[in-house]
Amino acid sequence: MTSPDLASLQRQFGDALHYQPHELPVEHGVTSPDALLQVYRNNFVMTLSECLTVVYPVVKALVGDVCFDAIARQHVLHTQMKDACVDRYGEGFNHTITAIPNIIEAVPYLADIATLEWHIQTVNQAVVPPAPFPVDALALVPPEEFGDIHLHVSPAAKIIQSDFAISQIWDAVTRQDEEQLQSIDFNSAESVLIHFRHDTLTVTVLDAIEAGLIDACAHSPFRDIAPEQLQHIASAMQRGVFTDFNLTRTP
Repeated sequence: MTSPDLASLQRQFGDALHYQPHELPVEHGVTSPDALLQVYRNNFVMTLSECLTVVYPVVKALVGDVCFDAIARQHVLHTQMKDACVDRYGEGFNHTITAIPNIIEAVPYLADIATLEWHIQTVNQAVVPPAPFPVDALALVPPEEFGDIHLHVSPAAKIIQSDFAISQIWDAVTRQDEEQLQSIDFNSAESVLIHFRHDTLTVTVLDAIEAGLIDACAHSPFRDIAPEQLQHIASAMQRGVFTDFNLTRTP
């Protein structure tokens, strides 16, 4: 019988950790193969759950240790790691939360809080081009090519638009300010910019149209962006959320 290669063993071991069917060549010893694997499973779930605790402290504070641990276990067992570095683990936790109806019914804003916290994680780790935005070059673009301008949004800037007051909730819980938390209108919609710039993290509530502009610039040139959004371009530029631009020629 041909021995499995390393890549195959790694896939099989990953399946075993996630309670999926596997063909690992585990031999019987002092205990059963599944009991041996369970030791690895327990350590695997515990380690990644601790990673989620680091990334999502406000989510944990809102639902408590027992509930968070249950959600974390659900996420770990149903979400494969995309990177060997555990510091980058945790993407999609908001989707895990959304898939649990009783959690969403009790804490409807929880998934958006998770999205906000994941954005905080990603902007803190983002690699931003060191060169400043080429303002002088942008000023030289002739008016007839204005629609071809495509701004590059910084990887350290993320937008989330929520039906809930997520930035206020996040701030109150982070500062452990119970009085502030009790005064929040949780159903107050917010458009939030999470931005890491000059070694400082900011979580800022924006006008919904300006937030929509920054979001649109991530994938569209000016000609495909609504005029009412483009009216906010000066304000968005002043926030430093753009790193560069290019011209996308029309066919």
